[in-house]
Amino acid sequence: MLRKTTAWTGLVILLGTAAALGHGDTVPQSVDTAGLPDLPEEMAAENPWRDADSNTLFKAVEVGAKGYNSNCARCHGLEAISGGLAPDLRYLEASDYGDEWYLDRILHGYEQNGAVKMPPFEGILNQEAIWAIRTYVETRPDDQEIAENAAKLAEMRDKLAAVKDDQPAAIALADEIASAGQGFEALSGAPRAITPFDEAAYLLSTQPPHVSAALETLQAAAD
Repeated sequence: MLRKTTAWTGLVILLGTAAALGHGDTVPQSVDTAGLPDLPEEMAAENPWRDADSNTLFKAVEVGAKGYNSNCARCHGLEAISGGLAPDLRYLEASDYGDEWYLDRILHGYEQNGAVKMPPFEGILNQEAIWAIRTYVETRPDDQEIAENAAKLAEMRDKLAAVKDDQPAAIALADEIASAGQGFEALSGAPRAITPFDEAAYLLSTQPPHVSAALETLQAAAD
């Protein structure tokens, strides 16, 4: 269940008139899950990516972010931060009960008084995409806590900017950036939160490293 009752009352299109339109005029989009391990044909009852190794976890978050932005952000908010017109999914507990609720909604959708508030995604999203979106949402940190660490984000941004043209030096900053992001908790109670620090460190650690993308991630979070 959602951890905060107020969430019930309450990366691409602002909410705007979402309360009135719901998802009724939006066609659900499939999600490219290349890079994620294949899951068994039978639908899992719990998020299989929750306790995955770091590489799989970050890939799930990356895939899930794309899936969320193309299918969910319009009503549930950019970065999964609800404007109050739909449940704030960051508070949906990372537990078997939370997974059950999520799976029912994403597969079967939701109607209220005959109006489609959320379309069913069964047959549109494969299992890998369904759980990747769940992983992205449940690893979101507290946006206010991130904002309070803007100075630290700016410090890491400036350090990376100073060596952005020296790839080995930029890669060497990955551990320091990751360490700067320790201590954040996911609002869902998931085992770990994925912060902009983590995202930037991951981008620096990939092969090939994505220095510019890491810098942009820190810049956007520091602003």
